[in-house]
Amino acid sequence: MKSLLPVIAIVIGILFPQAGSYSFLIKPLLMFVLFVTFLELKIKTFYKSTLWIALANLGIAIAAYLLLFSFNSDLAFVSFITAIAPTGITAPAVASFLALDVEYVTLSVILTNSIIALTLPFLIPLLTPQANSLSPREILLSVLGLFLIPLALARTLKLLNPQLLKSAVKFNFLSFYAWSVVLFIAGAKASHFILYESTTSPVNIAAIALLSLIICAVNFRVGYLIGGKHFAREASQSLGQKNNSITVWLSLSFLQPVVALGPMFYILYHNLYNSYQLFKIKPHQM
Repeated sequence: MKSLLPVIAIVIGILFPQAGSYSFLIKPLLMFVLFVTFLELKIKTFYKSTLWIALANLGIAIAAYLLLFSFNSDLAFVSFITAIAPTGITAPAVASFLALDVEYVTLSVILTNSIIALTLPFLIPLLTPQANSLSPREILLSVLGLFLIPLALARTLKLLNPQLLKSAVKFNFLSFYAWSVVLFIAGAKASHFILYESTTSPVNIAAIALLSLIICAVNFRVGYLIGGKHFAREASQSLGQKNNSITVWLSLSFLQPVVALGPMFYILYHNLYNSYQLFKIKPHQM
């Protein structure tokens, strides 16, 4: 049942779109999940393949845009926004749930979020006339603030009070349930947007949903190939699990709301896949 909880959370969120009004809880919950994950984090090695993760992140997004542009420029841009999202802020936490190398995934988070935050504000105006002026500084601070604050708190606790650190680690199981609440609220927000805010046709929604699914599958597979023999699953998670919150925010703040549907569908897909992976883990590993 624990491995199915993320899927259950998303489904319940979809059924209760009114819960999207609690979106203000997402940020503190994510910061708690990250804080618990970082309590036991030890970064000692730089993995060269994480650079390929960052390059693939950019390459897949640009390739999706170029492949679809001649067919439908609007769908091409939605695909670009869906694919360009960097490694998910909660990917290290999910990696810990899956018994993967958290250090590898954390390095991917740092690299991809930094590179995408710096390049995306300049790429969007080149690809669509919809964009208003974007502030690279605002985007960068938004992403890094969410990530660096819990990291700094965890490292400070480790340096100043090792005994309290040991006590805090005992409660790391709570991060799984906090993550599930985040998925519940995200599902509710996506459901509310489709039901009450979106004006696009069902055919376009279906096309966006299909493209988002294809992009999700490509990301997880390409990541698996990049990771090679030793870090296939870590690289797959790093490229496949996306920080969709930043692209949803960009879409709703600076672009047309329909653009946000791509990242919203991706939220559902990558979390369904995460749940499938959790389901395969033996109970004693959970």
